[in-house]
Amino acid sequence: MRVLAILRPPPGGDPREAVMTHAREEMRALWDLYQAGIVREMYSPGGLGAILVLETESIEDAAKHLERLPLLSHQIMSLELMELRPFSALQMLFGAEERG
Repeated sequence: MRVLAILRPPPGGDPREAVMTHAREEMRALWDLYQAGIVREMYSPGGLGAILVLETESIEDAAKHLERLPLLSHQIMSLELMELRPFSALQMLFGAEERG
């Protein structure tokens, strides 16, 4: 299953100093997940945080893997997870009324 993970600072704070304190440790943990084939893609949202695409058995499995990241385990970042499914809405282009 593909899972989208959005890591962002919690509202109302500026965790830059805390992020820098754990940055090297965070990158090593992220590298380990990448090497294991769990994290497949990594993106920057243009500021603090990260957008990751994972390949896991479930949302719960993704959460367990990511809880090892220092910025999450120290509650410096918040986490949102969502399952990515194939986009099926284009099927409406090929419905009966379009063929007629």
